[in-house]
Amino acid sequence: MTTLPTSPVPPSAAATSPRASSACSTLGVWCCALLWLLPAGCQTTPSSSGRDAGTTRIQPHLGTFVAITVHHPDTDAAHRAINAAFEEIRAVDKLLSIHRPDSELARLNQLAPKQPVQASPELFAILTRVLTLARESKGAFDPTIRPLADLWGFIRKEGYRLPTPAERRAILPNIGWDKVTLDPPRRLVRFANSGLSIDPGGFGKGYAVDRAIHRLQQLGIENAKVEAGGDLRVMGLPPGRGHWTIRLEDPQKKGNRISIPLRSGAISTSGNYENFFMSGGKRYSHLLDPRTGLPVQGIASCTVVAPTCLETDALATACFILGPESGLRLFKNRIGILWFTEERGKLSTMKSLNFPE
Repeated sequence: MTTLPTSPVPPSAAATSPRASSACSTLGVWCCALLWLLPAGCQTTPSSSGRDAGTTRIQPHLGTFVAITVHHPDTDAAHRAINAAFEEIRAVDKLLSIHRPDSELARLNQLAPKQPVQASPELFAILTRVLTLARESKGAFDPTIRPLADLWGFIRKEGYRLPTPAERRAILPNIGWDKVTLDPPRRLVRFANSGLSIDPGGFGKGYAVDRAIHRLQQLGIENAKVEAGGDLRVMGLPPGRGHWTIRLEDPQKKGNRISIPLRSGAISTSGNYENFFMSGGKRYSHLLDPRTGLPVQGIASCTVVAPTCLETDALATACFILGPESGLRLFKNRIGILWFTEERGKLSTMKSLNFPE
């Protein structure tokens, strides 16, 4: 058994803060299931003229841009809180980045195929939650999918290719959330084979957002918003408003955005319109079904609303893969879900009854 040396992490650990995206270096590239903050995903609209716009700061982290907005009468206190929240973001990067050899997850990926590895309480809690979501989604969300994405060329976003059926079959043994074994009493993690690894691309950003929100709560902030790429979480409300207004990207890039009223919790969007290639007149996106090794067809985007950003990050991907029928059957009573489906260039929507409107 190997015990991983852990990096110093601020005390707002995963046991008390909600969640886990994506691994990253500060400007490293994540194999994100979700979308960039500025051009796509979901964005909040600025406060109306005359209303408190809050204190906002944007920094590059986690392979995207992270924006933190705090509404507080004391501007200095707002800046101090934002500084502390960004420290949480950096701590998550140091914990989960697979592009940093000193991160705990990178070391676990290296050692766990060979022997049981004792993880820190925080990392073990993250992996427990992530694997639970994988199980609940019937494997539609799978944090071990990176070898498949690499086979298609989606990791480097270059050299896109159509793998042969034989190539897909050969890579599938290296994928499978159920090939990761957890031993809770001893916090041990073991991988079933040497080709297996955990990629935080479907949960890391969401976890970072949750930790930032938790830190703001600890500092007495009541009204704030944190967004990282397509993952966003709010608490409280903007001054004088009954909700935060979230604008969803038009999957066809025609400027027809939908506004969503968000009163609490988190929202994430997973779509086929950012990382894709065309071949034979057909679109192939990075949203791959781990069970078949193929990109999903017929779904343009999926937006999920849930209490934590870890959930929305992972389940936006899962529900995109599952599609409306299976997604509603599994999750309709738990989260809000909105799909844009596409057939012959025509978009249609389908949503759960509890999706905010």
